[in-house]
Amino acid sequence: MITFELSEEQQIAQSTIREFAQNVLRPAAQRADADGKIEQKELDAIWSTEIVQAQAAEDGRSPILNVLLLEELGAADATLALAVAAPMAFVQAIADQGSAKQRQALLALFTTPKYQAAAVAVMEPSFRFDAGHFDTKADRKGDAYTLSGVKGFVPMASHCSHFLVIAESDGAADAFIVARESPGVTVRKPKGTLGLCALELAEVSFESVAVPSAMRLGEHNGCDVQKIIDSARVGLSAIATGLGRSVLDYVIPYTKERVVHGSALARKQAIAFRIADMHIEVEAMRWMSWRAAWEMETAQNATRSAQLAYTYAAEQVMSIADEGMQAFGGHGFVRAHPIEMWYRNARSISVLEGIAGV
Repeated sequence: MITFELSEEQQIAQSTIREFAQNVLRPAAQRADADGKIEQKELDAIWSTEIVQAQAAEDGRSPILNVLLLEELGAADATLALAVAAPMAFVQAIADQGSAKQRQALLALFTTPKYQAAAVAVMEPSFRFDAGHFDTKADRKGDAYTLSGVKGFVPMASHCSHFLVIAESDGAADAFIVARESPGVTVRKPKGTLGLCALELAEVSFESVAVPSAMRLGEHNGCDVQKIIDSARVGLSAIATGLGRSVLDYVIPYTKERVVHGSALARKQAIAFRIADMHIEVEAMRWMSWRAAWEMETAQNATRSAQLAYTYAAEQVMSIADEGMQAFGGHGFVRAHPIEMWYRNARSISVLEGIAGV
């Protein structure tokens, strides 16, 4: 039976990451956004929490615990949250669906004390892209595959050691592990994005890249690509929940202190009702993320819940960010406040697909 009551262990982990995120990551968020990159010390600080390393533990990961932690990271900064969620997704896919040889060869790369980037490459630079159809193709030739196509919005692409490329092979979606140094792999320079500026989202092209059959995820057993996408959608919904919460928490004290026409903004019915709606939306986003994560943890088919959680979160986080901007008026567009950055990040999260994981 599903329950929304957290265990003592979950509460301790949540509290620990919340304190870390607010004290270490939040102060660095606006600087990283302005610079267009994340400093190594912040990346290593995130790595030191061992959130990524825990995904490869023999006793298995906990999607429920992961959504709790990703929400806390997202509440501090969505960009930094995605910088850890990207390698999380890669490690999870290898740990869950990789062969014994693949787990032995690749998971050891993520036990170092320094941040290690890797990414699941799902999205493609096409307006007609959807996660059910891929223009990237993997054609089998003997004991190898020839991979061709372009992936877009790959996080920390220039820093990645490996990509897990989702491509169409023999009429179905499949996944292939590709080393960054493989001949034919080109990481293009980031063109710049509206939000998530420090994530260095970039296109990666694969021009007739030879991929041994041993690097097909799961080898001869193959893999379930939909599970990877489901996990990513839940992870993104958790980060969006954290972002929405940060907007709400920032707006409330401001509207209580800001006096307009003789009374605080929070006392004006129109503003108070909007804040109440923001709170309801954040709670709904959280419950939907938890529900999908619970289905994943209990080995149920979570595709429907994951899609609903992500779709709802993508819509509502944009609505919450917009309401936050409206509450601040002209101040919402000033970089002295993080509202404008959160607005841009909310828009960017709402169009991403497949780059996170729980």
